Amino acid sequence: MTNKDVLDLVALGSGDDVVIEKIRTASQTGFDTDLESLKTLKAEHVSDAVTRVMINPKAAIASVAPTASVAAAPSANPDAPEEIGVYIRMAGKLTEVAPEVVGYKTGGVMKTIATQGWDKGHRNGTVQGPKSVLQVASDAEFIIRVPEGTAITEYQLLRLDMKGNRREFRAWTGGVFHSSEGAEKNAEKFESEKVAPRTFRVKLPVLKKGEYGFLPPGNTSGNIASSGKLYTFGIIE
Repeated sequence: MTNKDVLDLVALGSGDDVVIEKIRTASQTGFDTDLESLKTLKAEHVSDAVTRVMINPKAAIASVAPTASVAAAPSANPDAPEEIGVYIRMAGKLTEVAPEVVGYKTGGVMKTIATQGWDKGHRNGTVQGPKSVLQVASDAEFIIRVPEGTAITEYQLLRLDMKGNRREFRAWTGGVFHSSEGAEKNAEKFESEKVAPRTFRVKLPVLKKGEYGFLPPGNTSGNIASSGKLYTFGIIE
């Protein structure tokens, strides 16, 4: 591209943005920018903005590199929510599952396993209301983002027992399962796949129709009548 090409574009009434874009995308440029040539450009009403690009076309090309870089940046991982919590995929996008409040009472034998420092026992939990507002099919997909330093295996998937106008369950404590505690009747094993740092896709086991919930770690306090949270859902088929 030469001075004549620029002058022809200006004579056609092309705006500065069009002329500059033509310079930026030209495979080769050979502009004369000596004093006499600059006088000619000025006389033919070539703007200072276009003239500056003609003087240093490489700088003009480099100036658009950041924009191109941003455009080429990969999109955010749709399976990696920013906030800690439990999510479900609905209509192709993740929706946060709102937790319900749980009331606890201590049950079972409470003592410390000296070699490991874990409490052995269980907690009886109660959630008010006959069912969760979230009712899904058995093939529902959940995503769980865990706190720093927490493993997905510390979460419990619990089946809830219907008791009038409330739901009840028994959960184990101390980060380890003890079949003698009686908590196994509510526990459901689940598989998980890590999809991002501290983020896991949960594959539900074959669940019968009923009420369930994900119990985060640290939500089975030793205080009688303490409270915690449970991410509840119901299986409709």
